[in-house]
Amino acid sequence: MNKTTSADVLVIGAGTAGCVVATRLVQSGFKVILVEAGQDFGHAKENQWPDEITDGKFIGESTSFDWGYTAQLGSQTKRYLRGKVMGGSSAINASGINWGLKSDYDEWAASGLTQWSFDSLLPYFNKVENLIDLRDSDSVRASGGELSVSRLHSKQQYFKDFARNCEQDGFQYIDATGPESSQGYGFATRNVIDGKRQHPSQVYLDQVRTSEKLQILDQCDVNKILWQNDQATGIEVMHEGEKFIINAEDIILCAGSVGSPILLQRSGIGAYEIMQQLDLAASKTKIIPGVGKNLQDHFGIRFAFLPTPIAQENINWNESGSIRLRLKQDSQDIGHNLTVSTSLAAFAGNGERDINQSLLHFIIWLVRPTSFGNITINSLDPKKMPIINFNFGDEGDKDLSSLLYGLNWSTEFVSKEPMNSWIKKLAMPSSNLSQAQILEWIRDNLSFYYHMVGTCKMGIQNDEDAVVDDKGVVREFNNLHIFDASIMPRIPRGMLNLTVFAMAEKLVEGFINLKSKTP
Repeated sequence: MNKTTSADVLVIGAGTAGCVVATRLVQSGFKVILVEAGQDFGHAKENQWPDEITDGKFIGESTSFDWGYTAQLGSQTKRYLRGKVMGGSSAINASGINWGLKSDYDEWAASGLTQWSFDSLLPYFNKVENLIDLRDSDSVRASGGELSVSRLHSKQQYFKDFARNCEQDGFQYIDATGPESSQGYGFATRNVIDGKRQHPSQVYLDQVRTSEKLQILDQCDVNKILWQNDQATGIEVMHEGEKFIINAEDIILCAGSVGSPILLQRSGIGAYEIMQQLDLAASKTKIIPGVGKNLQDHFGIRFAFLPTPIAQENINWNESGSIRLRLKQDSQDIGHNLTVSTSLAAFAGNGERDINQSLLHFIIWLVRPTSFGNITINSLDPKKMPIINFNFGDEGDKDLSSLLYGLNWSTEFVSKEPMNSWIKKLAMPSSNLSQAQILEWIRDNLSFYYHMVGTCKMGIQNDEDAVVDDKGVVREFNNLHIFDASIMPRIPRGMLNLTVFAMAEKLVEGFINLKSKTP
């Protein structure tokens, strides 16, 4: 490759957002260079993709396509998965497809982002989702989009009895992954068809791979963004041992909620105190205080019960299945803050049974946390790992009390008929622990759900923490944009991939329309 090259638009990152953005730009006639740090395995028809990416049973906790990040959570530092491969984290995640609630997006609009209400986003959700079976789904969901989605029904009596307990407690059957109902039970939806993961590199990018307008640079590391005054001029990259420059009229960051803020910080764009720590001269910095702030995720715990002899004899452990319940801790809340689910997959990283084969596994995840964290760097060396701190799980954190509430609620829920015919007692944590001891167990056993958002917050002009405007343009720049999950101002109540798809579709459409009107 030439040591300097150029394009109309440079897209950094080929995860969900990057694949959508690059595809739509090429289809609209733009010359695009798509840069990805991970490996590309080509068109799906070439059958070069590894099983751990294509197999819908694989969950990425044992993936080899990972950045190797760690993050502070409660009392521990833990691995934080981010996909380093074409397709990004959507190529290694659990393939769950959820909408947030309508109120989640309307909250964005209420903050002044008037073009980001649920009704404004709905056409883009429908442009993305192809729900194979619309029965029992919320009325706004549709088929015909790019990404095929299936619902995980199960005929096992264990799940039927879970549903009966829900009904007896006043919970109705709902579309538990849709945007309309804030409380009730239902089944999961996944972007898995006939056992195969549907991920954005294949669903979107394969449409334009043969176009002369697209150049893909995989296994290419971006050192920094080059800029002057209010113009981003290009990027400095390392590719196959060579350092060179890529120039572009516009640069769109789709590097994700870790990659986008740390790339800005390495480029001299961020909070004053970080720029000082990096010993950057004032002439080489742009002070945007919100870069790396507003970090959010969903957090939770995995716990388990001892099964009764009936369960051991009647459950088909080789048949996967999952059922979930949206739960309000405070009945006055506009939406649920907890999701409780049980699964027979036992959360093994490779789709196989967990070693604790005699346990019935549950998850509680907190979908409306009150904790906000940050991401920073302390070196300009791209190989140095960022510092990720969620500020979640500290002693006295009220979010921990919400998880304790969910665990206590679940324990009481399964003690009632007919679920008590399947479940003997709490096993993990021990049923002999006091409430204080269980709270400490929760703090020591917190899990991420790898739904990181918010670190380049979208906001209105007088929002001091905003990094981009409602069109994804970075403050104090004319041609530097961010179109990924990092710009979400507040985390939706649900897995994020579908929202990222929809946001990318909306943002790139706005970009194309604006450029087509510009002489």
